[in-house]
Amino acid sequence: MKNSFPTLGVIGGGELARMFVAPAAALGVDLLIYASDPNDSAAQICNHEIGSYKDLDAIRKFAKKCDVITFINELIPLSIIRAIEADGVAVRPSSTSLELLRNKEKNDNVFNERPLDIDYEITVMVARSPHGQATTWAPTMDVEKDGISVLTITPAPNLSQDLSEQVQKLALETVRTSGVVGVAAVEMFVKQEEIIIKDLAMGPHRSGLWTIEGARTSQFEQHVRAVLDLPLGDPTMTAPIVVVGHMFIGEKLVGRKIDMYRPYLHLMARTPGLKFHQYRNDGRPGYKVGHITLLGENLEDLTNEIQHAIDYMGGEIDE
Repeated sequence: MKNSFPTLGVIGGGELARMFVAPAAALGVDLLIYASDPNDSAAQICNHEIGSYKDLDAIRKFAKKCDVITFINELIPLSIIRAIEADGVAVRPSSTSLELLRNKEKNDNVFNERPLDIDYEITVMVARSPHGQATTWAPTMDVEKDGISVLTITPAPNLSQDLSEQVQKLALETVRTSGVVGVAAVEMFVKQEEIIIKDLAMGPHRSGLWTIEGARTSQFEQHVRAVLDLPLGDPTMTAPIVVVGHMFIGEKLVGRKIDMYRPYLHLMARTPGLKFHQYRNDGRPGYKVGHITLLGENLEDLTNEIQHAIDYMGGEIDE
């Protein structure tokens, strides 16, 4: 790596890639995005190149401009990742880790289907650097509606301190044995005191969005630190409870001009603590266009305010 600030290449131009922009800029790291379309969420606000995720020649040329490559888009063929590694470019997580994970998923010898009688689902975010330093954040509970995640609550309610420590240790061990470098999400089922691993997802995750305001080091800054092999940051929570709601275009907005800016007037006046993150995605009905975060001490109040904001932004209510 050069003595000057490095260039970090991110293959994938969606909203998760977009959220690398602020922490990379704060660290003085040059960020270069490889996106499939100039209207992709990250490409709108960051230096980028446009191409197919399956175009080996284009990605090799892109990779040569970077000191380290990471990826958000999991559709990239393993052969392409191997090719740019063979060119001498550091790719994190590596093709070996990705292949191991895909083989585990294919063989179904680690991850489990949802049991019929679980209590709830949680996700534990983990970060790991090339030299093995690792950190984990407080476990997060996903709240789903019709099979879609609509809210996350951190720390996961009703999870005892002992069980919280157990799931974090399990998540750390899962990521270590997979050899993942960077941030990863370990999804788990909780059934009383029993923990069942559901899945492992490489890279920043929707369940870690709360860390932007809710942790001293966000999952996005931590991923940048990890893949560049910098010492990892403090994952401690900045508030007792953090609730995140996902913004979708509601059915009531179908056929109407969609204005995601004007609702700020009402919502910011009503709840000054709300933090908004617009992805500037194409506003199709049912499509996720952003998220809203609120920190505090009372879970019921936080959840009610987030739900009101989500319903108002999505056009489900008008007051």
